[in-house]
Amino acid sequence: MRSAESLAEEQVLVLAVQEGDDDAFGTLVDRYLESAYVTALSVLRNEHDAEDAVQSAFIRALERIDQLKPGSPFGPWFYRVLRSTCLNLRRRESLRSHEEIPVSAAGGRDPERDLQDQLTREKVMVALGELPEMQRLAITLYDLEGYSHQEIGGILGIAVGTSRAHVHHARRALRRLIGAGDGDNEPTE
Repeated sequence: MRSAESLAEEQVLVLAVQEGDDDAFGTLVDRYLESAYVTALSVLRNEHDAEDAVQSAFIRALERIDQLKPGSPFGPWFYRVLRSTCLNLRRRESLRSHEEIPVSAAGGRDPERDLQDQLTREKVMVALGELPEMQRLAITLYDLEGYSHQEIGGILGIAVGTSRAHVHHARRALRRLIGAGDGDNEPTE
């Protein structure tokens, strides 16, 4: 969950970027890169397309940073840019099929652990891929990124209650798809 202090720091970074400070934008990129990739991957379901979308979204965000109102948090605004970029990419081209290079091919890692991690990631990604898009986005933003339902509502253009419902239904479906429970132990929000 983001603290008030980190949001205030982020607002200072946004102002610096709006004044032309490229290093400040680099700090924002570092802060959001990993989570942006996870979000894009949940929409596009392809690592290469997700990487392309994240890169394009950061470029679009930099080009349009002056549109961010003073005092507004960067994160929700950036995720709207990212979502739009992902949807445009998906509409513009039929997504390519890529053969994945195993993480263990890079060397220096434990191949058995890498394989287990990859299988777990694949199982979760397959399960996420079974969810309707809005549920995928809502659960990614809520559970992985720590956004509130109100923030998710703003990002996705839905009501707070709808965000709660999407997260609830996504969790139930993921438990069923992954086989991690019977649905009775729903985490509270």
